[in-house]
Amino acid sequence: MTNELLHGDLCPLCRRPLTLVRDVIVHSAGMSYPTRTDYLPHCDSCTSDPFNSQKWYDAMNARDES
Repeated sequence: MTNELLHGDLCPLCRRPLTLVRDVIVHSAGMSYPTRTDYLPHCDSCTSDPFNSQKWYDAMNARDES
């Protein structure tokens, strides 16, 4: 899986489509709107399953380290 999530990327564990969830919202001084919003790939199915959640987080950490 690449660092950038493309439309249609699949979860490495369950092969379901990933969604993007907000991770960081950056507000610059004096701006009333966010200047940057970072998103992370997310799989609702794997993160809510107690047996797969640790595998999911390990896979995402391995992706970030490469």
